[in-house]
Amino acid sequence: MRISRYFTDLMATYVADINDFKTDSGGEDVLADRLEEKRTQIPDLMPMIKTNPEMMAVIFHKSVVIKQPKIIMSYLDKEPAMFPAWDDISSSVEFQPWAASIIEKLKVEAGGEHFLLTTVMLEHLYALYEISEDAVEEMETEESDDLAESGGEWLSEHGFDSH
Repeated sequence: MRISRYFTDLMATYVADINDFKTDSGGEDVLADRLEEKRTQIPDLMPMIKTNPEMMAVIFHKSVVIKQPKIIMSYLDKEPAMFPAWDDISSSVEFQPWAASIIEKLKVEAGGEHFLLTTVMLEHLYALYEISEDAVEEMETEESDDLAESGGEWLSEHGFDSH
């Protein structure tokens, strides 16, 4: 599966932003509160939909349901100039009810339709990322003893102290 440079570039920042929102300095889960606070900043974030869409897309985290993933994923390798009109794909996704008025405003903003597809793609990619991160963590947990032992053996074979 090929991912366009556009989504590749945005995804790293999107993941980092969500990870920053998840917990406070004490390790408490504060994602819902921080997303709610970020949503109050929508008017201030609107100018970013063209230049830094990932910064505003975060407000829709956990608010998008992909009803037809094949249609949405068919744009994974596209740059914004190749995105369809929002009305062509809007039936493939569903937003939480709180987002309806924001979606309507975005549809008429310059760059708003591209922003909406970008948001949907970032959310879908993030969901895939979470699944793969969980799988990697599980594999690392299962293999950590073997890897540590193998690493120690390799170090010893090459003249290093593995302790």
